[in-house]
Amino acid sequence: MFDVFRFAWFAVRTFAGFVLLVLTLYAAMWVLVKIHSIATSNVDPDAALRCVKSYNAQAIGQDRPANGGSRALGCVNQKTTDEYAHGQAR
Repeated sequence: MFDVFRFAWFAVRTFAGFVLLVLTLYAAMWVLVKIHSIATSNVDPDAALRCVKSYNAQAIGQDRPANGGSRALGCVNQKTTDEYAHGQAR
């Protein structure tokens, strides 16, 4: 008779443990999203796209930098069209 109650108590504890685990993971993800959104609140969302467009324009020989050029945007490892033309790009 008591085995049924022991099994029921085990099932309730296991279910509660899984619920608490899921809630803990949910809260941790919520905190990470909040921290990330605070850290990136002043970042321009289109900066990476402009870097790619500027890099592609330079690679095909068009001197059409987007919004002041890739160097002004802070793009890393970007070579200018002149560097490519003179073989100085590595």
